[in-house]
Amino acid sequence: MKNISLYSGRFSVIEGVGYFILPMPWIPDLLRGHGIPYDVSNLTVKILLSVMMLIFIALLRDVRRKINSLDVLKQDLAMAAIHDLKGPLTSIVGVLSVISEPGTDPLTKEGLLRMAVKSSQSMVKLIHTLVDTERMETAKMILQPEEFDLRPHITECLAPFKTLSADMGVKLELLVADGLPAICADKDLLGRIYENLVMNAFKYSRRGGKIWVSVRALEGSFCFEIKDIGSGISSEFIDKVFEKYYRVEGREQDSRKGSGLGLYFCRLAIEAHGGTISIKSKINEGTRVLFMIPQGLNADAIKRSRSARGTLASI
Repeated sequence: MKNISLYSGRFSVIEGVGYFILPMPWIPDLLRGHGIPYDVSNLTVKILLSVMMLIFIALLRDVRRKINSLDVLKQDLAMAAIHDLKGPLTSIVGVLSVISEPGTDPLTKEGLLRMAVKSSQSMVKLIHTLVDTERMETAKMILQPEEFDLRPHITECLAPFKTLSADMGVKLELLVADGLPAICADKDLLGRIYENLVMNAFKYSRRGGKIWVSVRALEGSFCFEIKDIGSGISSEFIDKVFEKYYRVEGREQDSRKGSGLGLYFCRLAIEAHGGTISIKSKINEGTRVLFMIPQGLNADAIKRSRSARGTLASI
């Protein structure tokens, strides 16, 4: 019995969309393997072919939906990145235009220049996050682990938040347990993890609120905790907040939307140190973010762990 159509393929229109149905020479072998003679006039064969075709069409539709969703996601990411860069850039342009006007007094110029520097730093941070996220995903980022004391490091990283704390009326408190050993980690990456998580806590806090940043030893690891009593995150979003490009939805979150990379970046950076991160939150009660980095690590151990993850990622 000839089966030319199954080997040569054909063009079909499904729901107004043209598809080229690929050849499926494995069907005869599949049927014979189950003891079914390959005969297209056989009712059983006809039913099986029909079912296979329906499954194939369903898969095509699913692929189309996923491709469309991916296109929308890319557009949303591009718009989010543009939005995050547009604000600081607009501020810089405004500052330069005012400074260039004749008669602007020196004190005003100094204040405006500080504002421009702050806006520039914001843009640089976003660009670094975009670049480093991609590098960590592909294990191309080379970590620079070193031993250092946590208390002075965290204190220095949180110092820039003093102004924001005063402006928002949100108290920021740091609690570092006594007697902690030195940590071996990439100092810059760890600092950026604090900054991302603390900034998130400020975004969800209200005037009169409070944010706690604490570090202690727990079960052979350094346990870092960032806790706030802000608006919280709905339980339906908790499992997704560490996903790439994910942004919490809802009217209350519209003003807080960003690129959706901050928490994903934190997760990658923590996992690069062999650690873990988790989050608990309740609406109108606040959020608690906990991340752990093992004690007793050295530079070689971190690099070996990083290399192993890179090998797995390439498989």
